[in-house]
Order: sequence, then C-alpha cells, then structure tokens
Amino acid sequence: MSNKQPSKILIVDDSDVVRRILSKALQQDGYELHTAADGEEARQKIHELKPDLVLLDVEMPVLDGFAVLHEVRTSFKVDEVAVIMVTSQNDGKGITRAFEEGAFDYIPKPATDSEIKARVRNAIRALQLLREQKTLRKQAEAANQSKSAFLANMSHEIRTPMTAILGYTEILELEAKSLQLPELITDSLDTIKRNGGHLMELINDILDLSKIEAGKLDAESILCSPQTIVEEVMELVQVRAEAKGLKLEAGYQFPLPAEIYSDPTRIRQILINLIGNAIKFTEVGTIRLETSFLENPGGEPQIQFTVIDQGIGMTEAQMAGLFRPFSQADSSTTRKYGGTGLGLTICKRLTDILGGDISATSELNHGSRFSATVSTGNLEGIELLQEFQLKKTRRAAKLDSAAEPEAQAFALKGKKVLLAEDGPDNQKLITFILKKSGAEVTVAENGEAALHAALRAMEIGLLYDAILMDMQMPILDGYGATRQIREQGYSGPIISLTANAMEGDREKCISVGCNDHLTKPIDRRKLVSMIANICESEMLA
Repeated sequence: MSNKQPSKILIVDDSDVVRRILSKALQQDGYELHTAADGEEARQKIHELKPDLVLLDVEMPVLDGFAVLHEVRTSFKVDEVAVIMVTSQNDGKGITRAFEEGAFDYIPKPATDSEIKARVRNAIRALQLLREQKTLRKQAEAANQSKSAFLANMSHEIRTPMTAILGYTEILELEAKSLQLPELITDSLDTIKRNGGHLMELINDILDLSKIEAGKLDAESILCSPQTIVEEVMELVQVRAEAKGLKLEAGYQFPLPAEIYSDPTRIRQILINLIGNAIKFTEVGTIRLETSFLENPGGEPQIQFTVIDQGIGMTEAQMAGLFRPFSQADSSTTRKYGGTGLGLTICKRLTDILGGDISATSELNHGSRFSATVSTGNLEGIELLQEFQLKKTRRAAKLDSAAEPEAQAFALKGKKVLLAEDGPDNQKLITFILKKSGAEVTVAENGEAALHAALRAMEIGLLYDAILMDMQMPILDGYGATRQIREQGYSGPIISLTANAMEGDREKCISVGCNDHLTKPIDRRKLVSMIANICESEMLA
C-alpha cells in the first residue's frame, strides 16, 4: 500500500442501493473500488483481486457475511485483508460475533458519509501500520541474521590467531618448567595464558548471547546430579577465590534430589558466572553457594542455587539495569572491574531456557545475593538425599591423571596424520603437538592439496590414520575437500578443525563426511585424545 498505489476496496452487499451509497461515500478519497452482489461473487473476487479492505454485508442469501468472513480469515493474514462488517443488527450479538471471528470494525445501517469515511480511513491506516510493523520485523530478523553471521566470522578471525597464542604459550610454559627457567619468564607466560583465557571468555559470552537471541541455543535434558555440579564449579573457581584471599563455601539444604533432568553444562555456566561476579566484586570475606529444593506445590519442582557475597553491593538504581545486555552497575564499575556486562544477561536467558528464573537482592557496601532456579523435570523414582554424599572431585580426578603428559607423549606413536591447514603458525603448532605425541605429520596448505594427498594414499593402499581438516582454506575449503574425498571412496577418519563456534557448525562438518569436530583454539590434550580414540575405534571396527 504505497502512495503510488491506491488502496483496493471490495464492497459486498446484495442491495444495489447500499452498494451505491457506500461507493458514493468513498469515491472522492482516491480508493480503487470494486463491488460484489452476493457472498459467492465476493468469495471469487477476494481471491482474484486480493483487496486491502472488504466492506461486507452480514445478511445475504446463499452465502452470508459470516461465511465469507470465515474464508477471508482462513485464507489471508490480518495484515493482508481487513474486513469491516456492514450490519443492520442493533442487538449487539452480530457485532460481537463479527469481532470474535476476525472483523476489524463494523458500519451500522444506515450510516452517514462521514461515518463511513472515518471507519474506512481508520481500517486502512491500521492495515498500513500492521504492514509497516511486518516490514520492520523482517528487517530486524535480517539484521539479526547478519549479526549472527558477523559474530561467526569475527569468532573465526579471533579464534584462529588465539590457537597459536595459547598453544605456543602452553608449550613454552611446559618447556620453561622442565628447564627451570627464571621466575620472570614463567610468570610472564602465565600472564599471557591467563589473559588469553579471559579474552576467550569474552568471545564466548558474546557468541552465547547471540545464539540465545537468535533462538539457536539448545538445552539438554539429561539426568545430572546437582551436588556433583556444585562440587565441580567450586573446584573450578577455587583458585580465583584463593588468589584474592577469599573464603569459598558450599552449603546444601536437605532433602535434595540425587538427580534432576536438566542441562549440567548450562547450570555450570550460570554458577561460574554468578560466583565469578561475586569474587570480582568482593575484596574481603566469604562467598557462599547454597543449594536447595523447592517443591512448588501446584507447579514444577525446582532446584535453587543462591550465591551470597560480602562485596560492594548495589543501590536500587544500579540494580534496575542488572539483566540488560552490556550493562553494569555504572561506568565506573566497568573501568575498575572490567567485563562486558553480558554475564548476568546470559544467566537470565539460560535460567529461562531451563524453566526457572533469576533474582537478586543487594545492599550497598554489605554484599549481594543472587538466586537462580532451574526446573528439575520429572522426579518420579528419584531418590531424595537427606545428607551430603562425598563424591570424587575434579581435584581427585586430576591426581588420578597425573601421568597424563607422559601418556600423551606416546599416544600417537607410529600414527600417520595429514594436517590440512593454511595458517603457517597453526601448521607449526599442531605439527609440534602431534610429533610430540609420536605421530608422523604431512602438511597440506589448502583443501586441494589435502584432496590430492588423500587420494594418493588411497591409491597405494596406505590411508592416513587420521586427517585433520581445517574448514576455512583457500582454493578449496575443508567442506569441499572432505566431500570430494568421501565421494572418491576414502574411508579413513577425518576430523574437522574450525574457528566457527555457532550453532550447527559441528553438524555441517559431520554432514560432509567428517567423523568428529574440534573448535579452535585447539586444546592439546583433547586433540591428541580424539585422534587416539578414533584410531583405536578404526582398529576395532
């Protein structure tokens, strides 16, 4: 309905007199007018003309106005065709029914020219607003998609160099410790590694928020132990708390379900964010995480996690913007404590996804209290614990794996690996890691070179034990190379490497023929373990 095209109106009435009255009232206003003498003709013309507005008589033989209205609402959206009922019924029942069945307005019989003009003008304007709103919504959706594409690309551009930075830092750190180099060098490497880790946390926060806003962040619903999740989280944040001289405590209010149906990864993310904030804004004192069971009679049971700190606290005005993206208490908070202001926003969205909510209370200079709830799912048959059960913590698991570096040194002994990677720094880094674990490495600088190398190996009957395929490469990318390798009948394992971390990236890699997927920055232990496991599976197959 632009200014160049007049609004199209269909006048439907079995009375020739009424049709002339309505047409005369509207003919000076620049509308394109059409008429129909009964419901059947109206139905045909509505589908042919697709008018913007239909003035529809209620009482007509064969096919009355309500039957036509029903067909309009079945066939067209409200922003496509509006309907004004024309009725002589004065008892109100017909008017009520018209609104209930989707009419925009009504015109009583008889009506003055000014009343007809006004009601039609209002309907046309409402239709224009609906269409403008729809256009704006589409533009917003397109902008959101562009933002997601931009963030995915930004993620790739940042993650690729971060692979080299963090990877080489870890290698140098190991070498520095084994050679007992000066403390200045080991401290400097630790600083680089720590700040690189903080940068990755910021990137992950931005991507998580983008995925949540795009509706592309999926949550699992699997059996998991609230107590185990709490113990793991406390282990993860312990070092950060100890570095500031803070005491960290965990408390449980029993009874507590031994297990719930939820997403343990997302719960950990919420708790790490909340405790991380508490540590950031607390200089002296204790931070406590309390876990309790809310039975919620009449509703679904929930687990509540409450983080209590003795930090700087907030005023009511500062708390008003807590859960808004990129928002912190005030600008001085950002300057003094850093951060993107995304953590609490992500926590809020995640608790919503997990069937719960998040709330906060705070007192300036006396600390804050954040409570996050998640739905438990069906608890039928689940044991209700009455006391704390000692479980194996992450620290114990670390002690069990103390010999891991030595074990990894021989994990890939004798394995032949083809590395398809176009970045020189990452070529050197990943080659170093693989050779350190005993592998023989062949490097292909793009997808086309990787394709030729794989086909040559197939021709001589000596397949690589594994192909590591970067998915963003010049000449022929990893997706195309993997697809063509599989089409030629190559059956050996292919592991995709990608700096993209958006929803669906793993599935896209698997769909072209990859066996598994690794996201950059590459974790040295995970890389070696994945190749070793895939090689072992191939041998057993």
